[in-house]
Amino acid sequence: MRAYHALVDDLLTWEEFEAKVSAVCQKENDEDAETEAARSVAESLGRLHVKIADLKRGPTLCSFFCKVIEKGDIIRFDRESGAGAHSYVDPDDDLFVTDSPDAEPPGLLRRVLVGDETGEAVLVFRDMKVHGTQDIRVGDVLEVAARFRGLSNVIAVDLQEAEKGIYVCLRKSGMKTLKPLNLRVKILSLEERDYSGADNIGNAPRRRFSDAYVWVIDGHVSPSAKGAGSEAEPGVTGNVNCFARIRVFGDAVAATLREAGEGAVAQISGITQRPSRFAHFSAGDESAASICRYDDDNADNADNADNADNADNADNDDNLFSNDFVPAEVPFERLADLPGDSGEISVIVRVEDAGHVASYLRPPRKQRRRGFGDAGYGSDAANGDSESAGGAVDEGIYRPENIFRVRRCIVSDASERSGISARLVLWGRQAEIPVSNGDIVRVYNCSIRNADLTDTRGDIKNAAVDAGFEIHAGGNSCVKVMHGDGGYGEISGVIMEFPEGLCIIESGSGERYTVVAQEKAQEAVLPQFAGCGEVRISGRIAGHVIRAVSVNPVSRGVSDVIKRLENLENKLGFDDDISE
Repeated sequence: MRAYHALVDDLLTWEEFEAKVSAVCQKENDEDAETEAARSVAESLGRLHVKIADLKRGPTLCSFFCKVIEKGDIIRFDRESGAGAHSYVDPDDDLFVTDSPDAEPPGLLRRVLVGDETGEAVLVFRDMKVHGTQDIRVGDVLEVAARFRGLSNVIAVDLQEAEKGIYVCLRKSGMKTLKPLNLRVKILSLEERDYSGADNIGNAPRRRFSDAYVWVIDGHVSPSAKGAGSEAEPGVTGNVNCFARIRVFGDAVAATLREAGEGAVAQISGITQRPSRFAHFSAGDESAASICRYDDDNADNADNADNADNADNADNDDNLFSNDFVPAEVPFERLADLPGDSGEISVIVRVEDAGHVASYLRPPRKQRRRGFGDAGYGSDAANGDSESAGGAVDEGIYRPENIFRVRRCIVSDASERSGISARLVLWGRQAEIPVSNGDIVRVYNCSIRNADLTDTRGDIKNAAVDAGFEIHAGGNSCVKVMHGDGGYGEISGVIMEFPEGLCIIESGSGERYTVVAQEKAQEAVLPQFAGCGEVRISGRIAGHVIRAVSVNPVSRGVSDVIKRLENLENKLGFDDDISE
């Protein structure tokens, strides 16, 4: 019963679970009947044998069926001083062999890639549990009980081969391997971000990384990977010609991608794929990247093939590809052709109504402090809420990371005037992107949902939404506002704070422009001008966005004031000369 309660202990306390089991069980003092009743209760709550896509944090254990895709190699590592497991016992195999009774056993780790028709996950086995993976074979269907820490870190607690008659299918475009991969990609966007240190409460310094949003042209297992052949295996990633996100932790790779810029083609080697609903990769310090450029000097290079300097440059310089190579372009869909169940697609839209940014308080999740017994299923004291973790109000509840933002826009098809409009919903950091009426926006890897025509939030009229669906862009999407190059100019007006950020209301016309700092140093200076009188901003203007190069207060003399009054006089239709 403990094991089945661990599947639902975020929903029911032990006493509540016992009461439900007693109501189902018809036989008293029958252990088998109680176990079957506990199984029935867990199944009725939807926690027995969930799909991989539905795995989530919450209960102590999760249960699911899966098929083995690949077994990773056994990794041995030295434990930190004093952190070893002195009770480690090694059976008669070669994983740990030593003649010293005081020797510190190495840490053992093995990852097993599994999946079903909804997604993939990585089962993690440590130390003694590694020995239990010897009999696992690729293609086996397993019944797993595990602790879910993320799709890349599902800690196996117990598993067994599934009963006959249980079949599991795999996604055709899902994750295929744990080995390092080489990808040739077209860079769509590169964003720098940061996250807190290991303690996750802000005490450690912030660490930086980059998110590269790319279009995968081709990919194969890295020849340097153990067990991989010397020749490439195109398409082994299962994600060729698709949108992907690469989380870049290596400084060298990030610098190369920044140098290449958006629209360039790059070759990235030694990256690993992460389980996700779509293509998600990770690049670290061991990864490498090079820029692919068209080879305009084929003839010259052939004539100078014997030149040692050119040979060295050929080995160390960027990758070249011939002029007949055409990188695959991202396919964009028309709004008129979008069905309600089109999944992840990319669109180009014109903003008809930019709406506004709504902010919501998202309190930290309430943590549950659990104690784990020898069996790893918890104890009677496992179900109490931790006051320090979430029982009391956290003084830092209003920190920026707990504020969630949403913007709802009305958009139309940018490629044609079809008259069809839809609602574009931007979530989280996507909502903070400056968007104005008339802007052309590219949205990569967005999802389509049925429109909620009963929603009256904000200043957007539902009558404008006639397509019957909504376009949602969140953390796995990429949103690019195509302002064009624009032109350099000046805008005079008053800076004010709006939910979407700082904006300047232009004097005379009343037009509103979003103000974006051109340099990092200006980000702290611009808010000081908010509500402090008229200013003049110089910078590049594109659409309704101005990238500020300089900001100066406007000081007006008597002649300037008279001229402004004369202009106001003319607009109001007065004939008297105010200067007399």
